[in-house]
Amino acid sequence: MQITRPRARRALRSAIALAALSVVVTALAGCAATARPVAAESAAAPAAAERPSAVAIGDSIAFGKGVAPDESWPALVAEQHGWRLDDLAVSGSGFVKAGWNGMTYRDQVDRALKLHPEFILIAATRNDRDQDPAAVTASADRLLGELRDTFPHAHIIGITGIWGADAQPATLDRVDEIVGAAVQRVDGDFLDLGRPLEGKADLLQPDGIHPNAAGQRAVAARIENRLAPLAATL
Repeated sequence: MQITRPRARRALRSAIALAALSVVVTALAGCAATARPVAAESAAAPAAAERPSAVAIGDSIAFGKGVAPDESWPALVAEQHGWRLDDLAVSGSGFVKAGWNGMTYRDQVDRALKLHPEFILIAATRNDRDQDPAAVTASADRLLGELRDTFPHAHIIGITGIWGADAQPATLDRVDEIVGAAVQRVDGDFLDLGRPLEGKADLLQPDGIHPNAAGQRAVAARIENRLAPLAATL
């Protein structure tokens, strides 16, 4: 009995040690299986703040009234180019015409001036078609000038107004001309979209004014078509 007790104690200590080692190995294996490599995660995709920044200035169509936020044409264009977008558009607004809460493009530009956009999307709008052309001209020149002075290296991209399925009125043609001239005076690019929704009532919401999701895609596709020759600068 005096001989076997030490052996029993040694055997017991060995069993305890083996059990403890097994627990440690199992725990380490579990950690290895669930650990996430930090370096690999950080390299997987650029942070949103590292993507080129863009702002959109416009009306309810640029805002995406009646569709999901990611279905508006500014969101679709930004997604196509990998831009981080601040959509500042306000329903009913124009360079002169006051929209929701009395806001005009003046208010949108004031917000844009506090950001650091590399791309500025600005849309002519049907909302200004009944306004005094001289007032629209003065506002467009002033606001585009402020944007250029504040952001001398930003890429300013203007587009013509978006009409519905029927023929576009001459009053909106005049607004397009005014805004186009203002954009070009500050060395921006003005895209004539033509009539992407004309004769296509199926691309409009029941109000006959605002594009539905398919209509927004049609507008974004037309913008991309006009941007194609400028691809090297985007």
